[in-house]
Amino acid sequence: MKTSQDLYDERLTRIRKAIALEKPDRVPVIPVGNAFCAVHLGVKLSDFARDVKLSSETMLQSFTSLGEVDGIQQPLFNPNLLSFQWLSHVKIPGIDFPENILWQVYETELMNIQDYDTIVSKGFSYFYFDFLKNRLDNLMERIEPILAHTPAAIDRFKQAGIVTLSPIIVTIPYEYFCGGRSMIKFIKDLFAIPDKVEAAMQASMPDLIGSTKQILAQVKPIAVWIGGWRSASEFLSPKMWNRFVWPYFKALINVVIDADVIPVLHFDSSWNRDIATFLELPKAKCIFSTDHQTDIFKLKEILGNHMAIMGDVPAAMFALGSPEEVYDYSMNLINKIGPSGFILSSGCDVPYNAKPENVKAMISAATGK
Repeated sequence: MKTSQDLYDERLTRIRKAIALEKPDRVPVIPVGNAFCAVHLGVKLSDFARDVKLSSETMLQSFTSLGEVDGIQQPLFNPNLLSFQWLSHVKIPGIDFPENILWQVYETELMNIQDYDTIVSKGFSYFYFDFLKNRLDNLMERIEPILAHTPAAIDRFKQAGIVTLSPIIVTIPYEYFCGGRSMIKFIKDLFAIPDKVEAAMQASMPDLIGSTKQILAQVKPIAVWIGGWRSASEFLSPKMWNRFVWPYFKALINVVIDADVIPVLHFDSSWNRDIATFLELPKAKCIFSTDHQTDIFKLKEILGNHMAIMGDVPAAMFALGSPEEVYDYSMNLINKIGPSGFILSSGCDVPYNAKPENVKAMISAATGK
């Protein structure tokens, strides 16, 4: 009988072969999800959202009860992490909502135009930690216990033989500014005061790169999420995307690669127009993870010999489809995107209202069980 360490090593080898564009013994399956796990096991969303240890234990129990997953993308969850990334308030069940209503980002204009000047003169870190304290109600006090529990959560999954792929999330100035200003205000800034925004972005990068290097050295993860949401190709002209988005992603991605960590390019929305740009990145060093809005077959056509692809069972299919539909879709991905350089996963998170039998069907397609 294989030990947990045997299973962990076997699964990690399978994942690393996929990332290296080699052919593993089978396509690995690495879902991502949080609220689904609570709903699946009957855990109140209010409890799940406020108890970080419970969130990790629930995610582990939920996914392992549905099949033999190779890994998990994040080993715990707390809604305050969304505030940390998007500089926005989050309404939480049991506090702002009834106990089983899903948490929601409450995006308003918390960042003002003068903040761009502050970043240029004092740096991103000064602005950021002041923002967390004074505009997000001492958010670091709520974040620190989450960060402190992350190593234990990673170990919890490892003891079950499951790889934690990407426990850290980093992103570029565009995403922080877009959340803090609110999307409408920020897009207007890109047209009204582009030089000011660009100066603040450039001033932010030394601190963002420094903090990324520091946390990678401390945690030593296999991979790190590099998140892109509102910075997707579909929202910006090529000229603006190449000015405000791509140079910053490229710089951050290369910092992660230089640290011998795999960038998981978790890119929601449609990036179809600019897929070929990612050929500028080193070969067999990244994973392009799509939420189903980017054409995964176009990804295969353009990047299939250059970087691994992860995805992309859609949220609607998990919630509204049948197990047969999910299984057939997953097998089509395995056969046409894989078997080399492919990791089967949900398109972004498994939705909170997914049918457990549908999640099981996705895992079964990869494992044959």
